[in-house]
Amino acid sequence: MNQLSSTLDEAVDRGREIAQARSELAKLAEQQGVVAVDEAGELHGSEAPDDTGSDDVDELLSMLREWRQEDLKAGGC
Repeated sequence: MNQLSSTLDEAVDRGREIAQARSELAKLAEQQGVVAVDEAGELHGSEAPDDTGSDDVDELLSMLREWRQEDLKAGGC
């Protein structure tokens, strides 16, 4: 019975942690003006520079290497 009680206590504690995290995320989202998305079509992102629509993996890897080199030269990570 002691093990069951311990497991139940851990589950309750975990539930409280999750509830607190959700509350904090909701507050942060509200502060930043984040709103829920109803449809995927509402999500807009920027296209990759020089995006030709090519699915060539070698071309993608080359482009990624160039971007990383540019970041390194600019003092990025």
